[in-house]
Amino acid sequence: MLTPFKFINIVNGLIKSSNEAAMKDVVYELVDDNEKTGGFKIYLVVESTAWNKAIRIYNSDHVDTGLDYCEVKAGDSTGKPATTDPKYKVDSERINWPKNDDPVRLCFMKPGTLGIWTTVYDINIPKEDRTKFGGKALYIYWSDDGTKLFSEPANRLKKGKLY
Repeated sequence: MLTPFKFINIVNGLIKSSNEAAMKDVVYELVDDNEKTGGFKIYLVVESTAWNKAIRIYNSDHVDTGLDYCEVKAGDSTGKPATTDPKYKVDSERINWPKNDDPVRLCFMKPGTLGIWTTVYDINIPKEDRTKFGGKALYIYWSDDGTKLFSEPANRLKKGKLY
């Protein structure tokens, strides 16, 4: 069994936001996952009854969808139920590094007033930090406001129990 690493420790100051209080319900784990190099896999895991949440990934070398981003989205009306526990929903995406030197940007989004998606937090992964993610999976556990479900490690399901 591989030991998960705290995202903040691996990335060392990479997390930058004007709204860190909005992310008090998020837990990150960057784990070795036998992913191919040249990028990483991102998993968004939420409570199945939670409001929808999304992470938009900008500047990833992904299949052209006609948009300038790809995204993972999970919540009460989107995402896939975890195979071993229906109280969780998940979505995942392979993120390939762009061919240019621009950072990959992860935008954490929630629906706001009138259901309009709003970015509450963002993380930039600059080219010099890409090696920290190679062959790994980034699990982002986003609790419903105030529940702290994912503060307990036993509640953080990984790939084998999610799909």
